[in-house]
Amino acid sequence: MEHHIDFNFSAPFYTLNELTDQTTDVWIACPGYGQLAKYFIRRFDVFDPNKHFVIVLQGLSKFYLPDQKNVGASWMTKEGRETDMQNQRSYFDAVTNELFRGNSLNNYKVHLMGFSQGVSMISRVAAHAKIDFDTLVLWAGGFPPELKPVDFEHLNAKAKLKVVLGSQDEFYALDKNYQPEVDKMEAAIGLKPEIIVFDGIHEVKREVLASCID
Repeated sequence: MEHHIDFNFSAPFYTLNELTDQTTDVWIACPGYGQLAKYFIRRFDVFDPNKHFVIVLQGLSKFYLPDQKNVGASWMTKEGRETDMQNQRSYFDAVTNELFRGNSLNNYKVHLMGFSQGVSMISRVAAHAKIDFDTLVLWAGGFPPELKPVDFEHLNAKAKLKVVLGSQDEFYALDKNYQPEVDKMEAAIGLKPEIIVFDGIHEVKREVLASCID
């Protein structure tokens, strides 16, 4: 018989730049499968460090990559899916409570970004926390099947959805298997996506990331 128990759990997150009175933009990002936040966050060095504060979350499960030397992280699998999603929500709430200490994210321009497996995580974060984001960047990843229009009724007219994909992505092709994901994003979030296709593979390019906000 399966049982579950709650206990204290410590998990890392990473930040780039300082949160100060000069901060105008806050990024919250989720890496893809097998990626560690401490490396992924380097891609955000293209933004003005005096204005942009970056938070990168990390999958709560770690494992050895195929080389049996380097370590990667994962958000979830099909096993214990509901428990994993609840743990992720608790993790996000703990991170934002620690960093903002009761201050509202609405005081900033908020940009949410997910890459690959992180697309599902950041989409769930937006829905769970009712973040009134300025920009949601969904980069080469699948959209969560359980999210519905009611989950995004909190958004206002300023919100923008950017969908990014490499022209040689190894996993997705816009005119084939990725268009259904784009359709699900548009239907659930209620925003017409701006499609950004760049010359590249399943990767995050700094110059493309920099172009995702106005």
